[in-house]
Amino acid sequence: MGAYLRDGLACPLFLQIAEEMRTTFPKIFKNHPLKQLWAYKYDSRAYKNDSPLTGIRAHADAAAVNVNFWVTPKAANLNSSSGGLVVYHTEAPLEWNFKTFNNIPEKILEHLEDNNEEKSVIPYNENRIVLFNSNLIHKTDKFEFKEGYENRRINVTMLFGERGA
Repeated sequence: MGAYLRDGLACPLFLQIAEEMRTTFPKIFKNHPLKQLWAYKYDSRAYKNDSPLTGIRAHADAAAVNVNFWVTPKAANLNSSSGGLVVYHTEAPLEWNFKTFNNIPEKILEHLEDNNEEKSVIPYNENRIVLFNSNLIHKTDKFEFKEGYENRRINVTMLFGERGA
């Protein structure tokens, strides 16, 4: 389940957080305005149709800075070493358009294999925030959360500025 800024997720608290990050960390955010904001709430089951749940597959985002944070209580996560984010140390080529770096997984995986598959795995923790270059290829880490609507993994993503800027 997802909600986007353009579809009504213009929560004053999220907008305040975005502006305070920009003013608190001017060297990171420079003059990059908030471009997009969304929140995803995932199914809590570890498996669906005998396949592990994986969340959002490897992709890049059309922005300069990516802010990702989680709000589900830590106690809901059944595996403290996972459930967060995988950020590869490889950028999507700037000549790739949105469709390529977001919707052609075979091309992304081939690019990772041809370049650098080195990655950082950031384990889930409630109220943990991850800031990184939005052009870095990244994906949701594998996850397993307790059953129940209140235990579903929720991540909030904020995108600032223009890709390649």
